[in-house]
Amino acid sequence: AHVPIVYGCSHACTFCIIPFRRGVERSRPLDEIVAEVRDLVSQGVREVTLLGQIVDRYGYDLPGQRPDLADLLAAVHEVEGLWRIRFLTSHPNYMSDRILHAVAELPKVCEHIEVPIQAGDDQVLEAMRRGYTSDDYRRLVQRVRAVMPNAAVHTDIIVGFPGESDEQFQRTIDVLAELRLDKAHLARYSPRPGTVSSRRMADDVSDEVKVARHKALEELQAEVQGEINGRFVGETLEVLVEDSHKGKWRGRTRQNKLVFFDDGEDWRGRLADVFITWAGPYSMQGRLASRQPRKSSTAIELMPYETLLPA
Repeated sequence: AHVPIVYGCSHACTFCIIPFRRGVERSRPLDEIVAEVRDLVSQGVREVTLLGQIVDRYGYDLPGQRPDLADLLAAVHEVEGLWRIRFLTSHPNYMSDRILHAVAELPKVCEHIEVPIQAGDDQVLEAMRRGYTSDDYRRLVQRVRAVMPNAAVHTDIIVGFPGESDEQFQRTIDVLAELRLDKAHLARYSPRPGTVSSRRMADDVSDEVKVARHKALEELQAEVQGEINGRFVGETLEVLVEDSHKGKWRGRTRQNKLVFFDDGEDWRGRLADVFITWAGPYSMQGRLASRQPRKSSTAIELMPYETLLPA
């Protein structure tokens, strides 16, 4: 289930309509979110994704000694019967070390970070009003991997933003080739009425160029993702099974990688150990390593959250 924790957004990137449509940033009270998660778990939900336009700004607008996303993750982590926690979407400027350590140390929180770069050129990033540079993003990915070497990092990219030259687009290619991220959600720029970019910037990159740039990134990411996923062949992965698809069970690993396997039993909503026999850029296939359903990998004695954070 998806659980919104922050409504609206106050960051106002030039291409984004969210601040105009959904208003300023508003965080929900922590207790209210935990109660909703507890209710969902009582209905059979085993994984929740905490949602916000900039999810790691959770609590910034709350009065007093406000909780942050790390505090919320710790509180949701205590819900009995919940197996997995994810959150999206993050922003490079607000992904703190405190949040990263919470992800690394709380067993129910999956090692899966969604943090968009949007473009690899600093002038384009400035025109987008993103508030960071490509080198800032590189350093963030280095921090993520230092804290969680096995983390999957996903990103978003917009091609053909107003004024983007071939040289500027090449810098996006260069960043992706260098960082070799687990997934990139790609989009071709199109102006949204009411946004700053639609009012002040000419949509001057042709559709043909946008399509070509989109294809170039797709091809690069297919190669990178195929290589990353190929490393899991011969390994056994924990898969939370979601449903059946074309006669096979379909589920996801903690790193949000899609896995298919065959079996005659009903595995929906259960954890399975799957031995990976094949991997492609977008999914993997395997067979059950054991016919016994997994217990939650978090069925261990958990330390108090405060003891897990660095001093």
